Amino acid sequence: MGRFSVFSFIKDQYTTLPSIKAFQKDLTGKTVIVTGANVGLGLEAARHFASMNPGRLILACRSRQSSEEAVKDIERTTACKSVEWWALDLTSFQSVSDFATRFEKEGGGKIDILVENAGINTGVYRQSKDGYESTLQTNHLGTAFLGLLLLPWLSRTESRVVVVSSELHYMVKSIKEADSPNIIDKLSDEKYCTSSVMRERYHVTKAFNVFFVKALAERLPADTKITVDAVNPGLCHSKLTREIEGVLAVFVSILKGILARTTEVGSRTLVHAALGGTQAEMQGKYLNKCQVEEESDFIISPEGHQIQDRLWDETVHILSKHDDRVKRNIDEYLKRN
Repeated sequence: MGRFSVFSFIKDQYTTLPSIKAFQKDLTGKTVIVTGANVGLGLEAARHFASMNPGRLILACRSRQSSEEAVKDIERTTACKSVEWWALDLTSFQSVSDFATRFEKEGGGKIDILVENAGINTGVYRQSKDGYESTLQTNHLGTAFLGLLLLPWLSRTESRVVVVSSELHYMVKSIKEADSPNIIDKLSDEKYCTSSVMRERYHVTKAFNVFFVKALAERLPADTKITVDAVNPGLCHSKLTREIEGVLAVFVSILKGILARTTEVGSRTLVHAALGGTQAEMQGKYLNKCQVEEESDFIISPEGHQIQDRLWDETVHILSKHDDRVKRNIDEYLKRN
């Protein structure tokens, strides 16, 4: 069963992952998008894709300076000349809409691989300009928004959507906010988001990633060309924990020093999720150590499935208010559940 334990976590961290050659493919003519690809896991995953000769490799990131530096770094280390930076800030619904509009005009007609890697991990409440707690908007709402807006171009070819989750979703045993009329509104209520609530926020959003992947997979028609999965890269040396402060920051630093994978090794899990396996093997699955594993007991429980459907409905309702293409894409490319 899908449960977290310290022993299994340590064992997983010391598991040797396959070489990138185990699932390397020729990406000639393929369009690859990686969010959060200017640093850390996203950068190393993008570097791996660049080594496979993609027709187009788009680094979808917020920061111009670090993204342009990432483009140059990838070009220098792989000789790939098809790398480019496109602005994307998942904490802004307008930015996500603008990205989709740009792809409609300049994208070339299809997306073969979409790796939704961008995310933040902070225990501090910050409200986005759209009125939602920033970790929730970045890790869940913005990620879902991008995937739903890009459905038309993903559906035109045998494509893969990868959502980067975490083994920390096992820590979520229930969604307490389900007692409220609206889960997402409650999670964005500043008065509700005390330090103890925010301490669990990253875990909760990673559970939401798994819920979203499973909900989307259930709604894809039988003849779909799209495969969607969630992946756990494990504890890695990356920039994800840069906003953690105080005693917890010291603890995480020590833990990383003992157990963390290198960023390159961790990035192999993202590439495997994008290129490994068949649709039948990977559709709606949670991946760990470059293999399919069971989600948490809560995720796959009847209660979890009810939460999954509620989150889907709430998420679609919110996103549809910001871009009517969401509802249109759902009606055209997904089946009614």
